[in-house]
Amino acid sequence: MGDERTRPYVLLAPCYGNTKTRRRYHKTIEASIDFESNEHRELPQAPELAALRDLHPSGRAHCWGAIATHDRMMDRLRIGDVVVFTGDNKVKAAGEVGYLVRNQPLADRMWDQFDSGRSFVNVYSVRNIRVIERPQREVWRRLGFDEGDNAAGQRLVTDERAERILTELQIATVVTEARISAELTAINQALTTGSYIIPVENFHIDVVSQHVAERNAQYDRVESQLVSQHQHFHTDVVFTSFRTHNDKRADLYRVEQDEVEIVEAKSLANHEKVREATAQSLDYSAQSRRPVTRLSPLFPLRLAQYGIDYLHRLGIDCIYRSADGSLVRDAAPDTRRAYMHPVWRAGTG
Repeated sequence: MGDERTRPYVLLAPCYGNTKTRRRYHKTIEASIDFESNEHRELPQAPELAALRDLHPSGRAHCWGAIATHDRMMDRLRIGDVVVFTGDNKVKAAGEVGYLVRNQPLADRMWDQFDSGRSFVNVYSVRNIRVIERPQREVWRRLGFDEGDNAAGQRLVTDERAERILTELQIATVVTEARISAELTAINQALTTGSYIIPVENFHIDVVSQHVAERNAQYDRVESQLVSQHQHFHTDVVFTSFRTHNDKRADLYRVEQDEVEIVEAKSLANHEKVREATAQSLDYSAQSRRPVTRLSPLFPLRLAQYGIDYLHRLGIDCIYRSADGSLVRDAAPDTRRAYMHPVWRAGTG
């Protein structure tokens, strides 16, 4: 469990497949367990009880479990990872993994056993549960997953799909919020000093809450610095801007002969910001005074390949700040850009 990752894994946990499973879900996810009660207090070891009290000072916790077959998978989880509960053809709920312990007596006290007398020995508490109740096929389709996959078995998502799941389900964990704050601090420092981007794991992320106004100020500060750096790298180019009918302003607008470009800076290089940049760029393009020939979101780091591929499918370039501080353009294929021009220009006169 001592890995250095900075982004949460997502555990897909079936919870509603049969009557016994539904009973467990109603008992310990919809409801909660009083682990300070006489019924439960003697089952955790002293360190385990102390850890539960630290994360759940009320003395109550929502809990879920996994059989021993999943021991290795459960050993990869840590506090702040996300569990998504699926069943009844729905994505039913989601929450953050709290304390995880291997404790068969506690498991057997909370739940009846699985088939063949197997216990849910991997017990974990779940914090910040949010009810979702969305059709699973719809969610899977929007994520690009196999719509026919009913997620019958527990599985752990550790690749770029984890971030896509969090974005689609609008899950912002406490740990994720802390990581974003640390990442913004690192990027802001690097842009201010002209240094490399400092890895987020080198920053303390103990503070897990932040006022919205302060966070927005961080976003604006980073984006403003990126815009200034882009202009500095293109001193021979005249950049302007324009406002849309709803008073939104494109960051940079370049017109050179037949070339018309919109550059939109984003403070983070995650998929949420990629989608945000895409939507804004297309909005600005449709309201440009002249037909736009190039859309170029600007990011402080190189995107994951999934994000670059997403932009390129729409004919959109990707500009990012490289490790040496220079700006690199990863251009969409010319044929794809030309194909998407009519879409970009919809509504322009």
